[in-house]
Amino acid sequence: MMISHIADMIFLEIGKNFSTDAYLLTTKVQGILWSISDVLIIYVMLKIVSLIREQNQKKKILYRYIFLWLSAILIPFLVITTTPVQFFILESIIFGLQFSVLIYSVVTETRDTVVFFKKIITGND
Repeated sequence: MMISHIADMIFLEIGKNFSTDAYLLTTKVQGILWSISDVLIIYVMLKIVSLIREQNQKKKILYRYIFLWLSAILIPFLVITTTPVQFFILESIIFGLQFSVLIYSVVTETRDTVVFFKKIITGND
């Protein structure tokens, strides 16, 4: 009970001194870091999918890369947003592009990906 009370007091004190500018700055840093990590993770996933598609002699996935790179190009613009609303809109666009690529790839590539890794694990060709 005592620790809970101390934690409450600490968070209340932080909240009293946490301005809108401080909030926007910390949100920008977090948004930029998360967006960059999302680009990297999705890029690696797309490289794996591209390898599998190449082995299966399927078309390249150029449009997914274009959407991912478009989201990456937008990330630096998060720095120049001046209001939380501007930041939210831009971050939503970036997030939407990235996760559209991710979800579409998961939905369309799951079967071939599972077969690919099953062959690797079992050693079957």
